[in-house]
Amino acid sequence: MQKKACLLAVAAGLFVVCFPGTCFTAAVHEASRDELAHGEETTADTAGIIEAFVVPHSHMDVGWIYTVQESMVAYAANVYTTVVASLIKDKSRRFICVEQEFFRLWWTTVANNTQKNQTQQLVQSGQLEFIIGGQVMHDEAVTEYSATIQQMTEGHSFIYENFGKRPHFSWHVDPFGASSATPSLFAMMGFDAHLISRIDYDVKDQMQKSKSLQFVWRGSPSLGSKQQIFTHVMDQYSYCTPPDLPFSDKTGFYWNGYALFPKPPVDGVYPHMSLPVTDQNIKQYAATMVNSIKQRAAWFKTPQLLWPWGCDKQFFNAAIQFENMDKLVSYINKNSKGLGVHIQYATLGEYFEAIHKINTTWAVRGEEDFLSYSSAADSVWTGFYTSRANLKGTARRAQSTLHAGETLFSVYLNMPAVNRTVDVSGALTNLSSLRWASAEVQHHDGVTGTESPKVEAMYEDHLLSAETKTLNSMKMMFKDLLKKPAMDGTDAENILTSLNNGEALDVGPDKPLAPILVYNPLGWSVKRLVQMNITDPNVTVIDIHGRHIGSQVNRPISPGDPYHLFFYAQLSPMNFDVYYIKYQTKPDDTIATMGRVESLPTIKLNVASMNDKNRTPKMASYKNISNDCFDVTYDMSTQLLHSITDKHTGKTIQMQQTFMEYYSYYDVMFGQTSNNYVFRPQGSAHSVGDMVKTDIVTGPFVNETRQSIYNMYDSQNSRFVVTLRLFKLPHTHNDDIVCGHIELDFKVGPLTPNKELVYRFATNIDSSSTLYTNDNGFQTMTRKLRTKVPEPVSQNYYPLVSSAHIESVKQDVRLTVMSKRSHGVASLKNGQMEVMLLRRLVTNSGYDDKNNLTLEQPLVVTPTLWFLLGNRTHSSELQRRAWLHLENPPIVMAVNQTQTAWYKTWKANRAKQVPTVAELQGLWNENIISKPLPTIFPDLPPNVHLLTFKTPGWTYNTSHEAHLEDIQANLANGIYDSSKKSPNFKRILIRLQHLYEKDEHPILSKPVTVDLVKFLSPFNQSIAEISERSLSAIWPTNQVKRWTWNTKTGVENDEATDDFNQDAVSVVPTNVTLNAQEIKTFFVTFGKK
Repeated sequence: MQKKACLLAVAAGLFVVCFPGTCFTAAVHEASRDELAHGEETTADTAGIIEAFVVPHSHMDVGWIYTVQESMVAYAANVYTTVVASLIKDKSRRFICVEQEFFRLWWTTVANNTQKNQTQQLVQSGQLEFIIGGQVMHDEAVTEYSATIQQMTEGHSFIYENFGKRPHFSWHVDPFGASSATPSLFAMMGFDAHLISRIDYDVKDQMQKSKSLQFVWRGSPSLGSKQQIFTHVMDQYSYCTPPDLPFSDKTGFYWNGYALFPKPPVDGVYPHMSLPVTDQNIKQYAATMVNSIKQRAAWFKTPQLLWPWGCDKQFFNAAIQFENMDKLVSYINKNSKGLGVHIQYATLGEYFEAIHKINTTWAVRGEEDFLSYSSAADSVWTGFYTSRANLKGTARRAQSTLHAGETLFSVYLNMPAVNRTVDVSGALTNLSSLRWASAEVQHHDGVTGTESPKVEAMYEDHLLSAETKTLNSMKMMFKDLLKKPAMDGTDAENILTSLNNGEALDVGPDKPLAPILVYNPLGWSVKRLVQMNITDPNVTVIDIHGRHIGSQVNRPISPGDPYHLFFYAQLSPMNFDVYYIKYQTKPDDTIATMGRVESLPTIKLNVASMNDKNRTPKMASYKNISNDCFDVTYDMSTQLLHSITDKHTGKTIQMQQTFMEYYSYYDVMFGQTSNNYVFRPQGSAHSVGDMVKTDIVTGPFVNETRQSIYNMYDSQNSRFVVTLRLFKLPHTHNDDIVCGHIELDFKVGPLTPNKELVYRFATNIDSSSTLYTNDNGFQTMTRKLRTKVPEPVSQNYYPLVSSAHIESVKQDVRLTVMSKRSHGVASLKNGQMEVMLLRRLVTNSGYDDKNNLTLEQPLVVTPTLWFLLGNRTHSSELQRRAWLHLENPPIVMAVNQTQTAWYKTWKANRAKQVPTVAELQGLWNENIISKPLPTIFPDLPPNVHLLTFKTPGWTYNTSHEAHLEDIQANLANGIYDSSKKSPNFKRILIRLQHLYEKDEHPILSKPVTVDLVKFLSPFNQSIAEISERSLSAIWPTNQVKRWTWNTKTGVENDEATDDFNQDAVSVVPTNVTLNAQEIKTFFVTFGKK
């Protein structure tokens, strides 16, 4: 088709978007969208009339019951194909596009050029609006904030690159509860309004009665009004159209019916298709719709009503939907005065614009969140905090691998004097696959564990496949960074083996010296005792200079399992070091210290006795393990933990730790059952097991206790094992984090059916029955024990995403628990805290069985917890950085000895001459390993986290105006997407985060300044531009003019708009100042100034 060129005009703040045959005008600066052309509308005298904004949408779960591919075949592809065709026929029609994954799949695999051209027209005219814009509608309870930012950035970048549009509104209609971190993060992305739905049924009822479903939310006390956001809570009907028709037994307003799996019916007849609108029933249809509008409008304070039209898996035949609704809209508007209602098709943005124009004062909500969430008195949705624990672990590990891969890729691309042999486009493709998979699993039926088993398998497969690809790319980059010119006869992809997922390093006489690479992805130097598995204990660890470093080997708990090697490593920011695992080739060779094992006899488990307040030291004997920070004492009469002494303060805290199980409701005869979503226990928890067996292992660097709990019916196999570890570094290398945390490694399961396993900490800390949790790892929340509630156990459970703690101001002591996967956590009594580890449920719920939403699998899980104990100031200082150390461990890889040509030659000739270790090391250094990276990044301040350091590859111009011009030029030439553009490798995305909240720490909560140019100086490159961006990077911050709202607090409106540094684009040098809890985002472009 011949393309018709259109003249580009940027004048008077307007941008002319031209396609073959037509042009549209849009505002260059999106601060005021009132000027956007939205097509034709019906107008009316609206005095005393409800203005109903009918927002067509389809709720398209990226997972849940069906896989993404199944959904694409059955309905999802047809949604966008038919919506585009329907909207292009009538300018008054609207549709909102929410989850980007299905749209992106349609755009890249289904849409032809005509459909892409039409889609561009609809987006530019405002008929089709992108809402939220993330890859998915992410969960708000168990997602970790960096993963949330990543998935939002993934979707926003696609939209902006292809359409030049920047989402302004959220549509979080289905996440199970609402976090206070979300409104702050969305505000930092430039959003003007936030929409939620699932909050406690009784809270929503009260808000409806008081017409308080809309408010201004200041989710962060640290960020305050600067990141407040207008928030709309959907009423009791949520995002669906009420389907009941009083004049028919068929559903209403769903004229295309319900989606049919596995594929659309050949005859086009779907289940539950609504009655067509006819002359005979249009009055009845109109009355039903008007009554619904009036009922819902009564719960809001303004005459403008959001009436969502759609539900799950709708609009797969948009033509029949609009053909019927068009008749209703026309009829009601012709009779609007008599009916008291006027209707217009609308996007969410049009509705919020109408609300924003009203001169109304809004209530302010503080940092309170809407967690936990209950849909009924006995339906408390706190079980999903732990459901599908293995998937939760995989998702978080993959996110950690992604962070490491992103940092390494940027270092590899920009470090001077590197002989780069890696296909960087291929490496970016591999990273992008992990970005996609990590974004996908953040869906509110993904990492939550509320999906069917086949969808869980889909997430796992996507994550593991993409993680493997990313690790393979990292291996190739490490190969270039490690070596000298060529590895003759070497299979480059197999030269390194990842040891991060528990793989055991094979060592022995044929492999006497194994090089190990350890990479630190964080923005600080770290000191670690690296943990890895090995096949033989007769080893030691030396550095590249041949010096022995601290190392210890511990025997496995189960015979036949690998040995555990611990060795000391000190690593610079975003750098690696090389160590050698040296096998003992001579009797007098130095080897790592073997941990000494003291096996205590198996005794009857007696949990009750540890709670006996009349016990005295005369009635029990004690054993302890210690390091420079703690003494951990066990009561030998029970072999259970007795107390922990903090050596810094000299305080001893009485503490017991025990496995407990809740027995779950599983029969619908007794009401709500526990399921993937809901936690409903039958009363209090019960102690687990009949016998306990304890081993105490001591050594120079690691001291640990191993406890196994057995049942009488199986005294040989323990289903409940916990290892408690204390770490010690050489005295010249002391580190507060290494010494100051206690590690708990679990191996638990399988459970018997309808049990929910917790690990409980009981202490003498006077915690005032208060628990502190962390919304999404970002925002500290205070949780007072709720006693007068229908479900006093489950309604006091909250998400443990990063950390939770109890504390006593009077005692000046805090106990903090940190996790590297999501769990449920509760404090049900004063001084007590418990973490749910695993659930197994077999119920007779017809709904669960029909949709295969079950937790029947006999799983074994291996979660890890760290806990801190100390005074409140010291604990707050350690907690933020310690959790990041837990979340982002070093990447450990071994050089595969069998893949190198020189090694094969040596092995063939070794009978004639066996090289000494020194000669072997020389051969390795000559053939493979040179030295660690010469690029040494300066350490960031201890209260600043390098949240992001990535090379995105996006090609859009940092200037919004220039980017729109580029899009216009492409459209004029019939180019509708940017998928074929070459990636931009000269631009890095950097996010710096102030780790501490306001008043959290007397020193570390203060503002801090980072010299960004100095931090990047090791690259030895010219910096052409530093552009400060919104959180998802698509806005230059000097163009973000967020809406202001009149509030009852009397705060000046302008205060709320001062979100960002207005000097957003600058040339070096630059200093970045971060206030408490702030995140600042930058594009740094290398090249000519």
